Amino acid sequence: MIPAAKHDIAPAIPGRRGGGRSFARKAADSLTHAVMEVLENEEIAARPGLLQGLDPRVKLLSLLLFAVTASLVHTVAVLVGLVTLTLLLAAASRVSAWAFARKVWSSAGLLVLLLALPSATELITPGSVVVPLGPLSLTSAGLWGAATLVARVVAAAGFALLVVWTMRWTDLLRALSAMRLPGVVVATLAMAQKQIITLLRTVEQIHLARESRTLHRGTAAENRFWVTGRIAFVLRKSLKTADDVYDAMLSRGFDGSVRSITRLRMGAKDYAWSCAAAALCAAVILIDRLVAM
Repeated sequence: MIPAAKHDIAPAIPGRRGGGRSFARKAADSLTHAVMEVLENEEIAARPGLLQGLDPRVKLLSLLLFAVTASLVHTVAVLVGLVTLTLLLAAASRVSAWAFARKVWSSAGLLVLLLALPSATELITPGSVVVPLGPLSLTSAGLWGAATLVARVVAAAGFALLVVWTMRWTDLLRALSAMRLPGVVVATLAMAQKQIITLLRTVEQIHLARESRTLHRGTAAENRFWVTGRIAFVLRKSLKTADDVYDAMLSRGFDGSVRSITRLRMGAKDYAWSCAAAALCAAVILIDRLVAM
């Protein structure tokens, strides 16, 4: 489903003040956006970029290695360098640097910043006061610790997002299978992704059906009652769908292993990237130790 244009989303309907969107309309738009994000990730993974051209196993292991390296670094300057590296890799992979940075900060950066700010106060981290705010004054040691935590999480989240955005879901599952992850785990991930999209579509259609048959927003109590009923319906539907899918798989000879037609082959580019990634991670840790001394 293609989301409606912005000027078509909220038509003026009798009983709505200022023609604002109803509860059902807002929920349906949010669900549509969630589904479109999944489809957009598939489109990004198909682009001819740097990371898209790597073997899924190499890409997964190397980016996880970068994320682990970020968790071992204690210097803010080095962590900022790793954050910059995520932006460079995103640009080299035909991903909008602005969209990438916005996604990282909206999903991880802002949350960690809010959690880290209390630790920067004088009550928790004593030290020289930088921003006097009475009992909540910010200290230099506290701000430095908060900046380190935020930069570390943003760098690790950036590498993790690169895995999701530059790899098709089927390739990721194939890479996990090749790395000897238990077949039941891979099968669960494969079915979960497909069923989540199906359920999102179902919930979206439910909300749109209510929107098309409603002339007023309704009270808060009515909306809560309606949402509760829809949650119960989707839960029952998901359980029944899971049973039906599993029975269908068993009837077709499913034995717990996930097979794929994708053949993984490593080339010279994959070996070169692996060596470069390992060397860069070692250099980052060495520089961090030298700067911290």
